[in-house]
Amino acid sequence: MGGPGPTLYIIAGYLALVLLVLPAYMRNRKPFDLTKIIRVYNISQVLACCALIYMFLSAGWLQGDYSFGCQPIDYSNNQKAVQLVNGFWWVYILKQVELVETIFFILRKKFNQVSPLHIYHHASSLFIAYIGCKFIGGGMFAIPVMMNLIIHVMMYTYYYLSSLGPQWQKKLAVWKPKLTIAQMIQFTLMLVHSTTAFQPGCNVPKPFFAVYLPNVLILYKMFYDFYKKSYKSKSAKIN
Repeated sequence: MGGPGPTLYIIAGYLALVLLVLPAYMRNRKPFDLTKIIRVYNISQVLACCALIYMFLSAGWLQGDYSFGCQPIDYSNNQKAVQLVNGFWWVYILKQVELVETIFFILRKKFNQVSPLHIYHHASSLFIAYIGCKFIGGGMFAIPVMMNLIIHVMMYTYYYLSSLGPQWQKKLAVWKPKLTIAQMIQFTLMLVHSTTAFQPGCNVPKPFFAVYLPNVLILYKMFYDFYKKSYKSKSAKIN
């Protein structure tokens, strides 16, 4: 994985591109029709996430070799330990690929979707993925990664079906707020799961939590604010 330099450069380039370069480029241009490209992208994400879930589960979780509580990291060349860290590396690559979503929004002139939540989520997730792959690729830290992959399967399936037209969007409308709720449940489970690392005798790298836990709390707060603004306020107006 090397040092953090390349990852930080990618994040800096991403921020410059989506905050300055592309908005200026699209200012006097018509939005691009990227429907077909985005459909392929969403299907690819679903398949990639499913493959990674299987990679994690088959590395010992299904066989009962690992505990869902405190689980130290195996830094040996054990086949299952190597498979786990390989899964972490692919998640790191996937987080880089996900940056293209913001580019899609801007090229389609969906500027309202390029929110602080969206940008922070993508940038911070890539940095956390780097730290995870570099230092803690395995053990109990595989659990939150798998939870996130499951959420992404749901999310990209929803995005794909929504791209099929207004009729599908109408059918799926009831599920849209539930996806945000699922995200918040995910963050809650991550926080609860992380408490097992602080049990006496749990030998896992504690410094990681100084970055991980604040990021989960920030994301929870941002998703909750988004939920209140997007769904609760609309419900109140209807009533």
